[in-house]
Amino acid sequence: MKYFAVFYIEHAYYYPHFLPIYEVLKARGYEVCFVISDKNGCDLPQRIASTHELPYLVGESHLFEIESAFFLFANPFARAPELHGKTIFLEHGIGTKSNSFYPVVEYIDLYLVESRYKYERIASLYPAHKEKLHQVGYSKFDPIVNRQADKASLYQAYNLDPAKKTILYAPTFFPSSIEKMHRDFPKDFACYNILVKPHYFSYAIERYRAQRKRLEYWSQFENCTVLGIEAYDLIPLFAISDVMISDESSAMFEFASLDKPVISNRFYKLRLSYYLMPWKLKRRIDQQKDKYRQMLENADSYTQMCVLVEEALENPTKNSHLRRKYATELCGKIDGKASTRIVDLMERVASHPDRAG
Repeated sequence: MKYFAVFYIEHAYYYPHFLPIYEVLKARGYEVCFVISDKNGCDLPQRIASTHELPYLVGESHLFEIESAFFLFANPFARAPELHGKTIFLEHGIGTKSNSFYPVVEYIDLYLVESRYKYERIASLYPAHKEKLHQVGYSKFDPIVNRQADKASLYQAYNLDPAKKTILYAPTFFPSSIEKMHRDFPKDFACYNILVKPHYFSYAIERYRAQRKRLEYWSQFENCTVLGIEAYDLIPLFAISDVMISDESSAMFEFASLDKPVISNRFYKLRLSYYLMPWKLKRRIDQQKDKYRQMLENADSYTQMCVLVEEALENPTKNSHLRRKYATELCGKIDGKASTRIVDLMERVASHPDRAG
């Protein structure tokens, strides 16, 4: 069988970006398949595919055996030029580590970007590949724009008190602030619901066992719900949270782009090599995005973070004008139609295969 589109799922957290696109493709009657990696020793992506009744195959080798008009990736895939069809890259985040994904434009056929900022940034770095860039918006946001969340059901599902405000702590795995957070963090915010959504790698990678130990301890507090590895989608959490705490996760820019306050922890644990070679962190973090930190409240210590969280809950509209301004620069048009624009582009390219689109 020849497919119109094949989505490569290396990790479960790619689904929130891909599923809205899949829904548009399905509505237009296209044959689609998800190819799930068999290299990570985790069956969560397969369970998600089964839950959503998605057509899927397990094993990276299938990518080289099947024929499709398009293959979509959310992470660099160096063997993309070997596939039987055009390749599309859709980065799985908009955070400060995005610059490490830019070189993909050299070997991919179509590079989808959310906003004018990223379009101009990559075009300036790789002018010879400018024709591959297409500004489409952020597909992950389509569900939150198009559907009203059932907040009552979400409060119940996550064991939250609907009479209390909710703090979402969504750290990344590295550089992460988990180890630097106070051991009794939930106790310090006993008057609020605490939702903790760790990165997938905090659970999946052995070296982060100290993070898992801290998460397990927090889960014992009555007002704290620590989500497990199976919680792959942040969008429902965005709907019921009043403020977010993060560090270098792309989630902080996503939450702020929905005009909600974010505290960015600038205190985090680094590996020894990063202390010895500080330039490694500068290379990992995109310094060009520093201006967007203006729409965040930046905390240099746990004590300062506590103060900023309380202030944000009391005055959530502070920095709202900056959040609205920068949302467009980071995410493009937030109108619930990014997935439609992506499929429209695919159709145009399929009609004229010799052109970039």
